[in-house]
Amino acid sequence: MKYVTLSDMARTIRANMWKIPRDIDFVVGVPRSGVMCGSIIAEFINVPLIDVNSFVHGAAPTGGCRLRFHHKSGRAVPRVLVVDDTVSTGGQLRMAKDKLAHLAGQYEFIYCVVYREGHGEGADIWLEDVRQYTGGRIPFVLYEWNIFHHGDTVMGQSLYDIDGVFCVNPPDERTGQQYLDYIANATPLFTPTNKVGGIVSYRLARNEDITRRWLDAHNIRYGSLTLFPAQTYEARAASGIGPSAFKARIYNEATWAALFVESEEGQARRIHDLTGKPVLCVATNELYA
Repeated sequence: MKYVTLSDMARTIRANMWKIPRDIDFVVGVPRSGVMCGSIIAEFINVPLIDVNSFVHGAAPTGGCRLRFHHKSGRAVPRVLVVDDTVSTGGQLRMAKDKLAHLAGQYEFIYCVVYREGHGEGADIWLEDVRQYTGGRIPFVLYEWNIFHHGDTVMGQSLYDIDGVFCVNPPDERTGQQYLDYIANATPLFTPTNKVGGIVSYRLARNEDITRRWLDAHNIRYGSLTLFPAQTYEARAASGIGPSAFKARIYNEATWAALFVESEEGQARRIHDLTGKPVLCVATNELYA
């Protein structure tokens, strides 16, 4: 499994700028992630930037305060770098090419991706091939910018904590009504787009209904919800089972699960130690694997 952070992405672009032609007139980013990557490349080579959709509808590329220092390539047909973050089967690039097809005679398009996951169909340039980290198991290249928006293959094989992941950490549950009022109206933090395999929380089982209502209210879809099987704080404490051990047990029993997303660093490390399986810590933005 490979986890790519935003910092990793910026470093990869910087280290591989030599692969980018220097006679580029402007950069076109494929929404959304390609615009993010394209903006970094455009800054480094100091050229204007635009997104695909705006460009095909006639908008002009825009530049920043250093645009006066930008020297156009002087080519009869302007050279345009079209950028996306990844390529696997090439589906997104094909869609971009279809949108730009009617402009092919007016511009020379070069297609660039930061990360090559598969055979790279449609990409003229790729900056890094991530298959070296994964043995070709493409679903398990994870990216910080869409860890909560990956396809079903990834999300459906993942377990998620609630507090500190889907919502801001609540007050101590021993505050009674204050705690209950909070989890009923918890402030969302990172909410997933696709259905997750399961949710595992150290919350007491007696809070299942209020937890489900909050998840439903925020359109969080899940295969299973597992809370600690106790009705009182005292009963849970008497069990001698801490949050890390509880979550690790559920993670181990879920043989289908390939990733656990945890909020707290100490727990994330402990869950990984107890299971030997990958754990992503939201607090530190690290994958323990």
